[in-house]
Amino acid sequence: MAEKPAQALWQDYRFLTKEIKKFLKKQDMALFYHLVEQRELVQTIIDQTTDDGFKDSQAGRTMLTEIQQENQEIIHDLQVQLGRSKRQHQVSEAYSGVSNAPISRLSWKR
Repeated sequence: MAEKPAQALWQDYRFLTKEIKKFLKKQDMALFYHLVEQRELVQTIIDQTTDDGFKDSQAGRTMLTEIQQENQEIIHDLQVQLGRSKRQHQVSEAYSGVSNAPISRLSWKR
């Protein structure tokens, strides 16, 4: 397999970042995690590839800024989902705590 230039690798990274965001919004966590793994692999390849000046070019800086913005949105969406999940867990715990109370102790007589 021929090595890709840095620009092509960063384009792949950006594409995966956009897909990660899309599937996070759809709450398809299996595909979300799979895409994160793929992006980590691309990051490893980027780290091992010599930069041909792409990151310092105007196009490179623009792309990296876009990726950073997408990453911030992903982080925000994950924080929202975490908060939602915690609330759902607390409600579930509250209801399960009520259902564990022995009903036989209640006095139904007046």
